Amino acid sequence: MGSLVARLWVLAQATPAPAGGDAASGANYWVLAPPVVMMIVFFYFLVFLPQKKERQKQDSFHKTLKKNDRVVTIGGVVGTIVNVEPEGKLITLKVDDNTRMSFLREAIQRKYSEGNEAPALKETPK
Repeated sequence: MGSLVARLWVLAQATPAPAGGDAASGANYWVLAPPVVMMIVFFYFLVFLPQKKERQKQDSFHKTLKKNDRVVTIGGVVGTIVNVEPEGKLITLKVDDNTRMSFLREAIQRKYSEGNEAPALKETPK
């Protein structure tokens, strides 16, 4: 984003000034400023704000994880939480009777429940 503003600034300065003098060269900046400000506002509402909301939602989810929750990791491993380190970043999952794996708290994607699987695609009537 910064390089775009810099390019527009160079373009505005490279535009030859009319015969009126130096006052017109400063006016080129004001012609380019509104579109740049509009692009910044557009990107904020379209990209940054939704990402911030999603990050806050995921952080609150990670704080609510507790023992005996059945979860899915970002790698697709399904397991039951057997240990959550207090104020720590590690969570231990029981994957099988004899298998326990440690994951970072951020690696837990969602809670797993049999009834909340992705719905099958419905065929539309023809």
